[in-house]
Amino acid sequence: MKNAFRGFLMLSVCTGCLSMAGAYAATSKNDKTRRTAPSRHADAHVAPVHHAVAKQDHPEVISVTTKRRAFGFGADQHRAGNITNLTAEDLVTHHVTTVEDIQNLVPNLTIQTEGGSNVPDYYLRGIGMQDYTQNNMSSVMTYFDDVPYTITAMSSGQMFDVASVGVEPGPVGFEHGIADTGGEVRITTNDPTKTLHYGASEDIASYARSKTNFYVSAPITDRLQFRLAGQMLQGGAFRYNRVNGESIGRANEGALRGKLAWQPDDKTNIKLTANWSQDSSEAQAGFVLSDSNNILPRDQDIYATGWNLNPQYAKILGISPNSKPSYNDMQWGINLNADRDLGWAHLATISSFQQQQRHEYIDRDAEAYRSGDSYLTGSMNVFSQEVRLSGMALHNRLEWMAGMYYNRVRASGENWFDYTDRSGKYYFQDSTHVQPQQNFSQFVNLKYALTPKLHLIFGLEHQSDDRQFLDDAVYRYNPVTLAKTYSQVFANHGALTNQFSGKVGINYQVMQNAMLYADIRRGVKPGGFTANTTLTEQQAAGFKPEWLMAYEVGFKSEFFNHRLRINGAAFWDSYHDQQYFSYILVPGWGTVGSYVNVPRSHIFGTELSISAHPFRGLTISQNVGYQRGTYDDFQVLNVQAVTAYYAKTGQYKSITDSYNGADMGIPKLTLNGSISYETKPVFRKYTVTLQGDYSYRGAQDTVPRGTGTYLLPAYFLMNGSVTFKPVKGRWAVTAYATNILNRDYIVSRTLATTVNMGISGQPRFVGGRFSYDF
Repeated sequence: MKNAFRGFLMLSVCTGCLSMAGAYAATSKNDKTRRTAPSRHADAHVAPVHHAVAKQDHPEVISVTTKRRAFGFGADQHRAGNITNLTAEDLVTHHVTTVEDIQNLVPNLTIQTEGGSNVPDYYLRGIGMQDYTQNNMSSVMTYFDDVPYTITAMSSGQMFDVASVGVEPGPVGFEHGIADTGGEVRITTNDPTKTLHYGASEDIASYARSKTNFYVSAPITDRLQFRLAGQMLQGGAFRYNRVNGESIGRANEGALRGKLAWQPDDKTNIKLTANWSQDSSEAQAGFVLSDSNNILPRDQDIYATGWNLNPQYAKILGISPNSKPSYNDMQWGINLNADRDLGWAHLATISSFQQQQRHEYIDRDAEAYRSGDSYLTGSMNVFSQEVRLSGMALHNRLEWMAGMYYNRVRASGENWFDYTDRSGKYYFQDSTHVQPQQNFSQFVNLKYALTPKLHLIFGLEHQSDDRQFLDDAVYRYNPVTLAKTYSQVFANHGALTNQFSGKVGINYQVMQNAMLYADIRRGVKPGGFTANTTLTEQQAAGFKPEWLMAYEVGFKSEFFNHRLRINGAAFWDSYHDQQYFSYILVPGWGTVGSYVNVPRSHIFGTELSISAHPFRGLTISQNVGYQRGTYDDFQVLNVQAVTAYYAKTGQYKSITDSYNGADMGIPKLTLNGSISYETKPVFRKYTVTLQGDYSYRGAQDTVPRGTGTYLLPAYFLMNGSVTFKPVKGRWAVTAYATNILNRDYIVSRTLATTVNMGISGQPRFVGGRFSYDF
């Protein structure tokens, strides 16, 4: 297998080299003679690329040319790693409202709802964690305006007034923030401007869905500016109660963000950001894939669901007995970013405080039968502080960065279940916990120019992560009298991660617009705890950190005077101690759900991105992602065999199945592409833009060697739009349709108690959007 992969890597590199060589003759001759003036921070790893969207702290390499550049994010073309960048226009055109929508635009990326809750699960190149217990850190870190959201639940907010999104796979944390194994999703919002700008848009579509956006940005003085932006989402309920036809899934969300930017002098920039959001939407209700109690057969309509709130359950929770499955989540935060040019170096600091309150009623069996009605509450806050120093040395041959990051998390949660219709479980159950934690990380990144074309890269990160699991307890209540009938308090536990991550790499600039690169990275993600489902002491003991050795080669190229961009990469990941939700056997108790560490697996794959502007008005893009993962060492408890043995002998015995050599089940093929054409002026005053796009996601196996209802089928989606706007005007009108073919598809599945439940994707939506920008 290793020899085959070496051949696979060599073929990928050779393919890239041949494509560069084939197009070299067509590249402008001026490319051979153009030279770039030295820039202190150009093409540097000294700051995250996402700093450069609204206010470019570190300018891109600038070439003197009479023709415009057809593509953005030019600095990334000289940076190792297959980073996918999305512009604000991309996000609007493809109807990106939440982080889950990004998966249809990025190769080998999966973002799914966790059991119909507001918590997303991230997987990038197959590296990820199902946050079933909703209290852990993701293997793919999400950043909003340079701030890492270390608790996954906090990354589910609305995406509005966004300037760009960058997705970087592989171990990260060498240039900013916190280390992680799978990569990061960087979301950057628009900054205040030094001239007056304002705008609003209204989007109305099927199922009474509406989305309203606004922003205003202006100077207060010559050195002080502000920006205020907001969004409101309403309606869009396409699921229904299979008994009475009542709709469910209506959105009811609002969010605001305010920014102040201050330049006390020519070398200093200070930015204050405050954000608030409230989500009171109805839940993403599931449908029945299979029911072990045989209460209902599989739903033939994936939009059908069911619920039946017990009035006594509502009483003990303190909610209305008429409540539908729904969310009541509030989040707010404040960030202070400051940077200063010291002359010999650049100093940047980021201070942040984020707070979230969650209350989510989810029917996890999608039935009126009361076996999985859950109510999860959570209160969490995160304070973080980051300091970075970057500069040049050795006659501008060495670019360096050093920094530190610290966070302190205070989190607590409760998870209620109504088991009153389950045999032998006539009670309400409440699991509680408190989880304080802190992380202190230090990182350094170096890039040294051996020659003008050949660069060596070195990165090192150390983190000390200390987590505690306190006051973990389970209580049960009589469903009639609401009296407490059982209580169990577990011992306190702790988990300490004290490890290094690192990378070494090489970049070779074949010509001005073509680069080859290769790197090796080691990434570490801290351990954690199984919360919200604790029944025994063994569950609360915690799980180990996971770590990854990642090998990647790739190329980046542009041809025909920047009108064709082709980027590609091939990768091999050796995955160790993957954090995986499974089952353990507790002597004298039986089998219980808990996180375990998968000793070893490997993933390999390739990615190819093509963008083209063949002639005026026409834009074409295509992304291809292929990946395949295999477990090398994985023994899984066979719950059915253990249960059968106990029924026969009255004793529990550990019986495992070997999944060595089994496929990891990740989607092997992901495709997405788009085409748009803007006409020449019609009647000399207006233009019409025709746009179409598609995405394909291969089948996903949610359990090792799973079949039937445990396999999420592949699906293909198509969207299209027509936009009419004046040539010199500031308004635009768009008519669009998503999921034009009206395909039924499943985005995720979960099993909480007795029902294997699926979450359906959206049906066809037809709508219109009007926008005005000044």
